[in-house]
Amino acid sequence: MQIHVVSQGDTINDLAETFGVSPQSIIDINGLDASTTLVVGETLLIPVTNRYVVQPGDTLWSISRRLNVSLQELQQINPGVRPESLYPGQSLRLPTRHKPSLVVNGYLEPHTGNANRFTAAASALTYLSVFSYQVNASGELTAPDDAEVLQAVKNTDVAPIMSITNLVEGAFNRDVAAAIFASNAIQEKLFTNILNVLSSKGFRGVNVDFEYLGSNMRSDYNQFIEKLTTRMHQNGYIVSTALAPKTSAEQVGAWYEAHDYAFHGRTVDFVILMTYEWGWSGGPPMPVSPITQVRRVVDYALSEMPANKIVMSVPLYGYDWTLPYEPGGEFARAITYQQAINLARQHNTNIQYDQTQEAAYFRYTAADNKQHIVYFQDLRSMAAMFQIADDDNLLGISFWNLAFSFPQVWPLLEDKFNITKHS
Repeated sequence: MQIHVVSQGDTINDLAETFGVSPQSIIDINGLDASTTLVVGETLLIPVTNRYVVQPGDTLWSISRRLNVSLQELQQINPGVRPESLYPGQSLRLPTRHKPSLVVNGYLEPHTGNANRFTAAASALTYLSVFSYQVNASGELTAPDDAEVLQAVKNTDVAPIMSITNLVEGAFNRDVAAAIFASNAIQEKLFTNILNVLSSKGFRGVNVDFEYLGSNMRSDYNQFIEKLTTRMHQNGYIVSTALAPKTSAEQVGAWYEAHDYAFHGRTVDFVILMTYEWGWSGGPPMPVSPITQVRRVVDYALSEMPANKIVMSVPLYGYDWTLPYEPGGEFARAITYQQAINLARQHNTNIQYDQTQEAAYFRYTAADNKQHIVYFQDLRSMAAMFQIADDDNLLGISFWNLAFSFPQVWPLLEDKFNITKHS
């Protein structure tokens, strides 16, 4: 697969001729309509095989870096190509490469009709984490309406995971967690309830996403995780935890303090780093997952646990902020990749790209004359985050949330990695 950034005047037919593929193949893999006008700056996935078509501004060095192929290897397989005479549209052969293995998790809130979001991604997933089974202070569970999604999972080789949270009415609740941690009897009741759900619904394991526990709860949370993991392992189930995106053990804040990277790394089967929401709906405009911040979190995680315990999160969404941003004011609207492209097309604006943070963005003026800025993930953002997982030999990546449709991601992911599957 090759990522192409649309330039002024590009059409599907012209791109098909340039890359030597059919127009329909570009339409199908990108979910386009034949009559769609392309937006300058949008990214398209081109289904080319074992070759690369040179883009404006490319050098052999930049191509080798982007494709993770050595410059020497690239020159050896293209002996007639001279670096100084490289030109756009030129076709380069690529060496056959070994694809690393990768565990891929996808979270999904299983609202009615969302099963098709899972089905679209199924070939690229190891796990589907159903979000979420909400725990109360008595150790009881409130289940989501997941029958449709779990039925869809049965027809695939994806392993379903039960995600438990301390959510109450849409917010993470510290008191619920504190009540559970304070009582062995409530913990035993919760463990029994979890095991009953795992067995009856065919889940392969449990993911614990307890958030905003605040200070002074790290030890209690660690003890809870240790007990839970022991019980689940005794019954043949895997355990993972979701961890706030920390950059040091001493990081303060209600989201961070109770999440002990080193302990979780020693105890559970793997952790999921929540490497997103730097840009969030109630905060100032910025990329959801700025790559410099993601890099810092992964580096810290690697200092506390082995790479084969780390799953790094990748967001499938962006936000549309109304300007000027005012703290406590109007919240930004979450949008999918395609919604962002459609919005840029509607307002006849080009998409820009922040090379430093690996994030796409654009500005527009709404009908009410208010200014907006949109930050979102495009295929370049995805490729940059996939590269971190590859470079650092991480166990895997996790997507939040499959409800945000981004169909081009799955073939791009499968082109770069062999997706681990469980029998």
